[in-house]
Parts: sequence; structure tokens; C-alpha cells
Amino acid sequence: MKTGLIDWTEDNITLYVFEQNKHVDTVTVPLEGVLKPSFLTPFLKANTKQIYLSLPFHSLTLRELTFPFSDKLKIKDTISYELEGLLLGSVSDYSIDHIITETFDSGCRVLAVCIEKTKLGEIIKTFSSAGLEPKAITSIDLSLSGGKSEKIIEGLTLNNEIRLEAAEKEIVTPSLNLRQDELSYTGDIERMKKTLRFTASLCLILLLILGAHTVIKFAAGKKENQALVQELQTTYRSVFPEDKKIVDAVRQFKSNLNMLKEKNNIFGGIPILDTLNSIANLKSRNIILNEFNADGKNLIMKGTASSFEEVDSLRNSLTGSFEGIKVLNSDATADKKINFTIIMQEKTV
Repeated sequence: MKTGLIDWTEDNITLYVFEQNKHVDTVTVPLEGVLKPSFLTPFLKANTKQIYLSLPFHSLTLRELTFPFSDKLKIKDTISYELEGLLLGSVSDYSIDHIITETFDSGCRVLAVCIEKTKLGEIIKTFSSAGLEPKAITSIDLSLSGGKSEKIIEGLTLNNEIRLEAAEKEIVTPSLNLRQDELSYTGDIERMKKTLRFTASLCLILLLILGAHTVIKFAAGKKENQALVQELQTTYRSVFPEDKKIVDAVRQFKSNLNMLKEKNNIFGGIPILDTLNSIANLKSRNIILNEFNADGKNLIMKGTASSFEEVDSLRNSLTGSFEGIKVLNSDATADKKINFTIIMQEKTV
């Protein structure tokens, strides 16, 4: 980034251009009469990003003061009171800075540098209208003199090399800056605002893109969910066609599945056909089975035998395949047959 310092002297205006703290160019324009923005046009070719301005000492009001301390902040806070009665008009009409010229045990000597705010405002306006608004306003003349009045009176050197070295130092650490209070430089703040506005715009665009992506993704997810719900209902109807109303297919499917499991525990606990086959192989030809029931735990068998001995024989033959065998009742019929009821359980391993 290129930085320039404009050195305004009595006869000409010189722009010293620096890049990465190295001097790269010098542009000098002769000054005739009142400074106008058109005089500064040649400086625009240097394409500098930051500008510092050095004012000639004769455009400034200078006053020597003595303070009982040497702290710059304390001096800055109290210098306006010390200048009361030493300036034309009110102190508040001036932009004021200072240079410490001498320090001693009991305090220091200071050169107060003043310029009327209206005059300084016009200078800033002239340079700003030419596209060269100064970031800080200092004075190479006062910097070279060390702020000592005797050197200023004796006369200052116009040697370009010496002033170039002073300009380089002023850019790094200005000896003073008259752009204060309402005349302070706000270019960095404005650039920051522009950067923040640009960044905010990018963030807003990004949020809009992310928002649109989220909406599209949500819509796609909703559509996919509806398709899955429809497919689930179709599958449910194919499994349970007797259910005409589907409110929650998953919940209803679980409910029906639990019901089927309960029925399976009831009806699937006893292998009916195998049991009947076993009994058929064991029973005598003189026994006729009339009824057979199973309640998930017990097997209840009713039939007719030719005698009580046949009933006992049947009970004994069942002990190999069943357990808990009991003859609940047996009685004789008119034709001398024996009606009986046997209850038993399937053997468990």
C-alpha cells in the first residue's frame, strides 16, 4: 500500500511517496497564489491510499509555555487553560497540539501549535475535494526545528533530502496532529463501515442461500415422508385388509402384531395335530373319543369306553407322552358304556 506525505512550503507543494516504508517517488508542484484543488491533480497519479499533510510554520500560531510536569496527556488536558488570553478570540475556536522542547526536574517547556478551526477546515476541504484527504496534519518545519523558536527564527532548510527523511519519520510517528475533535479523520471508520456493510451483505446473501436450501430440503423431505406414509398404509392394508380406517399405521400394526402374538401363545403352545395323532395311536379300539379341547395349558378329552378298565388302561398309556393326567369323572350309561373325562398337560422338556 502506498502512503504519501504532502509537504506544503511557501513556494511549492511536494508529495513524497512511500511503499513498505521505502521512498519510491517524489512529485513537486510550484505554488502560485492561493492553493486550489486543481494544483493537486498531479498527485493523484501516485495512487496513494493514505495521505499525511505538513503545513508551513507561518500558517500556524505558536506559543511557548512552561508546565510543572512533563506527562503529554496532562499537558493535552491543561494546555487550553494555559492559552487563555494568549490567542485571538476563544481558545475553543482553535485546534491545538504541542511539542515538548525541553524537560527538566520541575517540569518541561512546550511549544503550543495552534490553528483556527475554520482555517483548518478549509484546508481539509481543499485537499479532500481533490481526492487527497489527509489522515493527519503535522509540520515538518516544526519537526526539523525540534519546536525551538530560535531555530525557526534563524530559518529552516529547504534541502529536499533532509525534508524527505523528516517526512518518512512523520508518517511513522507524527510529531503532532492538528486533526482533532470535530475535525478528526474519519476515513478509516468510513472504510470500516463500508467493509462491514459489504460483509453484512455477503452474510445476508449466504443466509438467504442457506434458507432457500433448507426450505428446498424440507419440502423434499416432506414429500418423501408423504410417499413413505402412503407406502406404509398400502402395506398395512395388504396385511390387515379388515381394518378400513387407518389413523396411525405403525401404532395399529404394532397393536395387531401383539394381538397375533397373544393368539399364537394360546393356540400355538400345544401342537394339536401331533397330540391327536399320539392319542389315536395309544387308545384302544374299545374307546371312542367324542370331544377334545385345549386352552393353551390343559388338554381336555371326553369319550366312551366299554369298561372302567379300558379307561384306566387309556390313562396309563398316556403317561409316556403327557403329565398331570387325571380322570375327572366316569359313569356308566344305560347301554353299559362308560362316559369319561380326562384332563392332562403336554410334557415339557
